[in-house]
Amino acid sequence: MRTRSESPNRVAAQFGDSSLRGLTGFGNSLEFEADGSTPTRAVCIARDRERIVGAAGAAGSCVEGLWEVGVDVAESCRNAGLGTYLVRRLTEKLTARKILPFYSASVTNLGSQMVASRCGYIPAWVDTFGTTLDGSSVYNEIVSDMRIL
Repeated sequence: MRTRSESPNRVAAQFGDSSLRGLTGFGNSLEFEADGSTPTRAVCIARDRERIVGAAGAAGSCVEGLWEVGVDVAESCRNAGLGTYLVRRLTEKLTARKILPFYSASVTNLGSQMVASRCGYIPAWVDTFGTTLDGSSVYNEIVSDMRIL
């Protein structure tokens, strides 16, 4: 595990760079469609040598000039401030381009909420989702053995 004083040896912000195409394991910050396209329009990445260990990404939303920010950090590099550093850096890059970022975190992901708070984001709304438990849900396997008493 890294300490706060140990940081990856290279951090870079990228806008419109296709060199990350196909990268997996960073679904909150950088995700690709089956055809290789991505809604992510800006990403700040951290590398430890040549291995990507963290990414903060931003994707446009349905409101012009309002972009959603997400972050992923490799498990071996968590709890050392890297997520906060990446989100802070990406936020600075976005605001310099007159883009208003917003941070989205699950209500159950306290670590991600703490990153957002340390970067100056404040709660503005809560978004939840539901699912239909008719056998078609990804949660079907989890709830299939449950019984109502």
